[in-house]
Amino acid sequence: MRVEVFPGVLNSDQIEGWLARGLAAELDRATVSDLTPRPVRLPIYEGGTARGFLEGRLVGREEGALVIEGTFEDTPVRVAAGWNEVARAFDLEDTPLYLWRSRQLPEEGWQAWRADLERLGLEEKAGLLKDGPLCRAEPTPQNAWAFWLAAWRFGGRVALDLGMRRRGLERAFAALKERLPELPENLLERSREAEGWGKAEVRRVFRA
Repeated sequence: MRVEVFPGVLNSDQIEGWLARGLAAELDRATVSDLTPRPVRLPIYEGGTARGFLEGRLVGREEGALVIEGTFEDTPVRVAAGWNEVARAFDLEDTPLYLWRSRQLPEEGWQAWRADLERLGLEEKAGLLKDGPLCRAEPTPQNAWAFWLAAWRFGGRVALDLGMRRRGLERAFAALKERLPELPENLLERSREAEGWGKAEVRRVFRA
């Protein structure tokens, strides 16, 4: 996983030039699995080309981010990556579940989704999709079930980013398939389809 590298001090006149360098540090599982503050040595890439190493120290987690500070080419630099993104990338722990959906969903889809929830005794989950086109839920199997059912009933009008660890996702999906054998297998593969999306992909779903 590559994460952008920034100087410890960067004024507004320098931002564009620094971003143009495309400087990124390579994180690996060994580095991020243990968050004990300690020295680290990370490979550095500039525009995709190897440029040596960042010599630094893993600071740990600060306000939801993994932070590493060090020096590169005698410049104090800082690497910060959202912890949820790191945890998903290396399958370290469960992270929140997200579902992006279009602003308008067909009524027959709503009816089918609610009927699915009732079959599973999950009527209270009907509130998950009420607030806006981006829905967030805690990483529980029941919430994953509700989101998979929404992806089934609304198809390409929704996109999933279910942050549960792979083994947990597979167990939850297998349990749901036991209750609803007709559920398509490809829904499990859609579980992380929204990872790395940019604005264009999100707009596409919102317009659906």
